[in-house]
Amino acid sequence: MPKTLDPRAAPGADAVRARAGFELARPQDIAERKDMSHEQKVALLEQWEQDLREEMVAEEENMSGAGGPVADTLADVRQALGQLGKDSASRPVPDKHG
Repeated sequence: MPKTLDPRAAPGADAVRARAGFELARPQDIAERKDMSHEQKVALLEQWEQDLREEMVAEEENMSGAGGPVADTLADVRQALGQLGKDSASRPVPDKHG
């Protein structure tokens, strides 16, 4: 699976770093943290997933000029959630109406 060249530039990473209060490079970094509970990791990754889905909708509607590897980062987030035992594919996929 392709990775972002500069992991800190991954779509949605700024908002996740701000919420988490620490530097991270990849969704896997969250899954591997020893100083966070399982619930905190899942909540943070799920929020990152939601942010990425919203960014994809914005790109679809030509509201974002950034482009970038949103789908790749989303796949990485979903993989990290899977490693934590959370199957994000079983949740309903939000659309532009919520």
